[in-house]
Amino acid sequence: MLNIEKADDLLGISLNNILSYRKMDKDFIGLVNNWNKKIIIEIEKFYPVEVVFDGNEIKFKIDKLDKKVDLKVKMSLKSLLEIAYGRLHPINAVLKGKVKIKGNFRIGTVLKFLKIFVNSMKMVASQPNQNYYELNKETR
Repeated sequence: MLNIEKADDLLGISLNNILSYRKMDKDFIGLVNNWNKKIIIEIEKFYPVEVVFDGNEIKFKIDKLDKKVDLKVKMSLKSLLEIAYGRLHPINAVLKGKVKIKGNFRIGTVLKFLKIFVNSMKMVASQPNQNYYELNKETR
């Protein structure tokens, strides 16, 4: 069973919702299970979030980020949304400098990152109101 940690910051909650959208999908579970990578995602004008894939768990960190990670991805919110809505292909975004990828990474890590995050973002964007940001009515 895949466990995705609940976050308490804006970007962590967003990433949790994006990744949780597919957490029952066998293909998605196969991609993330035992991937054991650390990825920093930084949305410009916000802050970086480290996404830790560890065994069958996905965790989020905003403090004390690891200095040695497998991949660093930096982009604007506009680029993120353009990719999610299919108006910008992720490879073109990198080539045009709208998405910056850093780190001592292998192409396989980048391709798997695309399969995990970009496909998930596209699925959420295609049905944005379907169980995405639900309010917890018991905490109002």
